[in-house]
Amino acid sequence: MLVINWEQFLKDGLRLGEKSSSMTVGVFDGVHRGHQALIERVVSHNAGNVPVVVTFRQNHKTEEHTPDIQTFRQKTEALWSMGIKITVVIDFTESFRRMSGIEFLEILLKHGNIGFFAAGSDFRCGYRLDTDAAAIQSFFASRQIPAEIVPEVMEDGLPISSSRIRSAITAGDLSLAEKMLGRYLSTTPQTCLI
Repeated sequence: MLVINWEQFLKDGLRLGEKSSSMTVGVFDGVHRGHQALIERVVSHNAGNVPVVVTFRQNHKTEEHTPDIQTFRQKTEALWSMGIKITVVIDFTESFRRMSGIEFLEILLKHGNIGFFAAGSDFRCGYRLDTDAAAIQSFFASRQIPAEIVPEVMEDGLPISSSRIRSAITAGDLSLAEKMLGRYLSTTPQTCLI
């Protein structure tokens, strides 16, 4: 798998030649079953497209740092094993944080040769999370690019999320955490949370 940093992506794009990308964006902390459903759509959408994930080097959702479920290396290895060919990595800087969601999508479109885009139903991006999944779908539809909103994956009647997994691990409910992850928890020292 090719890993490209954001600055390189802005300078050179994806360099796919005549091919288009199938793309999604997210933190993908833990690469849990909800993330897996999204990745499966990106990988399976069009065999001629190159599956691409845009992600972040570390969790950035809260002001105070919450521990990542996996190391960055574990995350990229999980994405690669699911069929992702290129990962674009963003370091969450102050200037990036202030970018609107539409500005972000325009940059992805300009440099990513997007032929298909998938987003989770609860995904939001941009400054103060100004762009939701419906706005993302509308953005791509207005440019005749297929975009799909992938529904949440549920476990025990609630949506699977990284925060739920962290809570289950903290509470010692490793069985629930593993169900939501779709795999056994690593017991190696590389795991960030446990």
